[in-house]
Amino acid sequence: MRVKSLLTAMFCAATCFAGTVYNNFTGYSDYWNSLGNPNTATYGETFTAPNNGDNNLQTFGFYMGSPTVAGDIQLSGYIATWTGTQAGTILYSSPMLDYANTGDAFLSFNTGGLSLTGGGTYIAFLSVSQYYGLSSGETAISQGGTIPGGGFAYYNNGGNFGALTSSAWDSAGLSPDWAVDLEFNSGVPEPASFILLGAGLLGLAAVRRKLQA
Repeated sequence: MRVKSLLTAMFCAATCFAGTVYNNFTGYSDYWNSLGNPNTATYGETFTAPNNGDNNLQTFGFYMGSPTVAGDIQLSGYIATWTGTQAGTILYSSPMLDYANTGDAFLSFNTGGLSLTGGGTYIAFLSVSQYYGLSSGETAISQGGTIPGGGFAYYNNGGNFGALTSSAWDSAGLSPDWAVDLEFNSGVPEPASFILLGAGLLGLAAVRRKLQA
């Protein structure tokens, strides 16, 4: 029982890194379509990074909708700066994801703690462009409420991945927004976190010594 309590304390210490969350999901509801090959290669959602010190993007994710054409979709998740008309510098690229395209799913990506500029404008997007021709499926995406700096964007860039940062996208700032989840933290735990974590480690060491006695 004591071990369980200590583990709980250590878990609480770890979660003290949590900060600002943008989540505009209100339930699965198809709207924009269709993402996939040979339809639109890239869908994205713009956002403004928090200006309260929580400027490390830890995870981001997208709420997908119903399949419009059956079949898997090979894609990756990305974070880039946003110029207002196109992606600027790509800051994060995920490994390829083979999305089963079964509908009403949440796709999540862990950046490991991507440092953004507070108040800066960015775009989170999914694209099949680097794997164009490999996918057989297409999907709608789920609409959501508003987030700071949010707006839906898309680009029919086909297999031309470089066009994402060199040419204006087909459209941006559209409503409704894509339903997304963006989780930020400061990257620095609060002092109480260190105390909880230290107490937990010391407690586990004491329990271990007792069990070995």
